[in-house]
Amino acid sequence: MISNLQVDVYVAPAAPIATGHLDPSKRWFSPTSCTLIQGPTSAVLVDTPPTIELSEGLAAWIKKTAPGKKLLYIYTTHLHGDHFLGNPILLRHFPEAKCVATVSVVDGIRKQWPGSLAFWDKLFPNKQIAGDQHIPNALPADGKFDIDGHLLQGIDVPHSDTDASSFLHVPDLKLVVCGDIVYGDCYQFLGEANTPEKRQMWLQSLFQIAALDPHIVVPGHKRASQIDGSYLIEATRAYLLAFEEELEKAGDSEKLEEAMIRRYPQRWNRFLLEQSCQRTWSALGLED
Repeated sequence: MISNLQVDVYVAPAAPIATGHLDPSKRWFSPTSCTLIQGPTSAVLVDTPPTIELSEGLAAWIKKTAPGKKLLYIYTTHLHGDHFLGNPILLRHFPEAKCVATVSVVDGIRKQWPGSLAFWDKLFPNKQIAGDQHIPNALPADGKFDIDGHLLQGIDVPHSDTDASSFLHVPDLKLVVCGDIVYGDCYQFLGEANTPEKRQMWLQSLFQIAALDPHIVVPGHKRASQIDGSYLIEATRAYLLAFEEELEKAGDSEKLEEAMIRRYPQRWNRFLLEQSCQRTWSALGLED
């Protein structure tokens, strides 16, 4: 049967962040992917960007991309705020939408709340973050829901760049919307995958996605021009293995950072690369 579903990806552009760095390459946050899946009458949005301005841009794009469609759900892939802090803005434009996530992701968001909000408010100061935040509603235990009769399923994974992570599988499109399990050309955040065990679990999560044999694979962060495809699963895996290799050779976190820049000079968000290297080095119990 030919699917009457359509998928579009909006990439919220890189945004300035208050890191205090003199290096301008460490004063920008990664572009963020927001995926719209629509049927004949309704739609679901996967992830929203962190700031009011970026989320207003997303809302305007949805209205142009799916005119007359009812946005039923806003699905959050994982517990990091850069993927759900824009939800209140989307709800102002689409008040019938229901914010949802898997049980595990909802629990993860609840546990790190409100400390997480303080972190994002500091990174995006001067009330760039919407004030009327709330935690998404938990989906049924099996993660299943639908739009226009088409199955969608939120599926948990062992780990990604954080512990409470999931992806959205849309079998009729052979689509997986991956959140931060899969990355495009942005430095992967390893600050919460700072041990060999956690990085191994991340690799297991990639295998879990690959086993579904998806044709369309949407990463959580990417260049706007980058095609969404299964090759990104292998690219994410290769980055993790490269990080492991360079970690073995590096004498300190700065040398690790420099080595990753040499291997991946085109990637965005060197602030998160720096954080990843520092936290991973610290987890080794060594001083720089």
